[in-house]
Amino acid sequence: MYALRAITTTTTTTVPISTRASYRALSTSATRSKTLTESVKDTADAINKKVGQTLASGLEKGEQATNSAKATVASKTPSESEAKSSVTETAESARQNANHALGSAAGKARDAADEVKKNM
Repeated sequence: MYALRAITTTTTTTVPISTRASYRALSTSATRSKTLTESVKDTADAINKKVGQTLASGLEKGEQATNSAKATVASKTPSESEAKSSVTETAESARQNANHALGSAAGKARDAADEVKKNM
């Protein structure tokens, strides 16, 4: 058996790769063109996406402006204690002005009364 194996192993030869025959599958298919309907659908879809992106960008800008306005109003709006002190100051100022006007009117009335008494 050993002798047989030696013979079969020595008789096999290898064929170089360059001489092997290679086969390549050849297949063709017809190129498929889009129909007019498909082209219109694709164009409408592209336009729809672009409009959607533009509107989303506009909404984001609007949200940023809203947040900026809220921050500005919050920083400009006085706190409750500031508002109370402002109201108190305004009321005190109005009371002082009323007292001054009342005192001035009372003084003028006395002067007019004295003037009337002198003329009688």
